[in-house]
Amino acid sequence: MEVTGKQFIRRLLLTYCLRIVLFLVPVWPCFTTGAYPEEIQTIDGRIIKGEVVNTDKEYLCLRQEPDRIVFIEWRVIKLISRDKEIIIVNHVDDKHTFSLLKANTGEFSARDIQLISTVEISSIYPDETVPPRFFLPQENGISMYNDDKVKTKGSNVAAAIATQQEKVWSGNVDAGFSIKTGNTESIATTVKSNVKRESVYDEYVFSTFYFLEKQGREKSADEQRGTFKYERKHTMNFYSVYQESLEHDEIEKLSLRSISSVGGGYRFINTEKLKYKSEVGPSFTYERFRDNITDTRAGARFGNYLDWTIIPSIQYYFKVDYLPQLEDSEDWRLESDTGMRFAVNKSISLNFGWTNDYDNKPGGEDVKRNDAKVIGTLGYNF
Repeated sequence: MEVTGKQFIRRLLLTYCLRIVLFLVPVWPCFTTGAYPEEIQTIDGRIIKGEVVNTDKEYLCLRQEPDRIVFIEWRVIKLISRDKEIIIVNHVDDKHTFSLLKANTGEFSARDIQLISTVEISSIYPDETVPPRFFLPQENGISMYNDDKVKTKGSNVAAAIATQQEKVWSGNVDAGFSIKTGNTESIATTVKSNVKRESVYDEYVFSTFYFLEKQGREKSADEQRGTFKYERKHTMNFYSVYQESLEHDEIEKLSLRSISSVGGGYRFINTEKLKYKSEVGPSFTYERFRDNITDTRAGARFGNYLDWTIIPSIQYYFKVDYLPQLEDSEDWRLESDTGMRFAVNKSISLNFGWTNDYDNKPGGEDVKRNDAKVIGTLGYNF
């Protein structure tokens, strides 16, 4: 059957139109939807993109993929841009206000821009703001949820993408000095520091401890310790951890003790006032004494950490590491540090602490198993 020129052109046009229809069917929602993805800039400069699906007074819920939901605390958000609007988040005394820079026409010009200030989230996200009793799983950190796991249970939103503070670096340096005279004379010096850098996904902690005590001209204590810890957040509660600690103790004739450990951690409680987490993983201990005797052991590390803000001016902290060895069940160490911090003002605090190191099998001669110290220091917080 011969095909005429008109029939050929008709079939060609029909095929072309059919291809256009087949192309438009899957992409048509992209042209019909009015949703624009938001770009969120955090205070540490990170850009997070997604579609806002829920908000409340503390958190913003963002959809990045069909099965991936993340939660961001308002206190870590700096800017939000969407379509022809820029939302500026202002942080003043733990309260958040919003400035909305809005273009009334197709261009951002001084003539067509409108600036709106508000304290109500519903003014910038009227459709996504959730009721006060909306509940999401009580976890903190980075969250990646399937939508069917999000349920309403009658509580405030208790989830966040990070615990990022407004200051990238935070911490404290404490120092104490005591002199005793009379029947016996002694001088004790204590210096402690704890510095933390926290971002959306990572947390770095550096801590040091120095203690020197002299009775007359002889040293009764001479100890230095440093610890580095890195945490990588994977979900709201679960994180992986690496810790390295170095110790020197002149009285125990210990030139160097190195304890390396890796593992996982879980945040059981993570609120503004109360934080509790536990860690577990393998460890490796290396010891070198003054007489060139060395010892290496494989073991495990179990860590527990508690921080409790009793009232804004009083804080309680407690941390303990239990380090059993694999080859000998009687060879284990327990390192603990607990205390209270009393804020004098925003930068200065009075601190009272108790450190206790217990070694069930001490390495040096005439070295006691338990080494405990009660310490009072004056601290500078930043």
